[in-house]
Amino acid sequence: MYTKFKCNGCDRKTEFLWLEQLDTPEGFKAYQCMECGCVGVKNIAEALHIPDSNLDRCKQCGGWQFLGSGCHTCALIWAK
Repeated sequence: MYTKFKCNGCDRKTEFLWLEQLDTPEGFKAYQCMECGCVGVKNIAEALHIPDSNLDRCKQCGGWQFLGSGCHTCALIWAK
């Protein structure tokens, strides 16, 4: 079974295949949509199987983050 996300390409809630061979920052993974073939990068907190009770929005950037951990999007922005 593959992880399900909402695709940025076809807008479907579908299975994604992780592209582990691509180097991505912590908290993000490269994917390929199993429906349309779109390739991109997703914040792992956006997975559809994660209950909303385990997530909240970052107050600085608005990105999704796991409760009790820092925002991966802000960490990436401030790393530059």
